[in-house]
Amino acid sequence: MTKKHSRIIAVIMLVIAVIFIGIALNNPQASFPWSNTITYIFYGIYIIVMMVLFVAPFNKSK
Repeated sequence: MTKKHSRIIAVIMLVIAVIFIGIALNNPQASFPWSNTITYIFYGIYIIVMMVLFVAPFNKSK
C-alpha cells in the first residue's frame, strides 16, 4: 500500500465517521443490537486503524 492510498483510505474513514456521528445525533432512538461495551470496542478499533493509516505514511522506512 502506498502513502497516497493510505491517506485516501484514512480520509474516507474520517468522512464516514463524521457522517455517522451526524446521523447518530439526529436519530437518538436508533441503537445497535449488542451491548455498549462491544460498540465502544468497535469505535476504538476504528479510531486506531484510522490513526495508523494517517500516521503510517509519515514514518520513514529503510
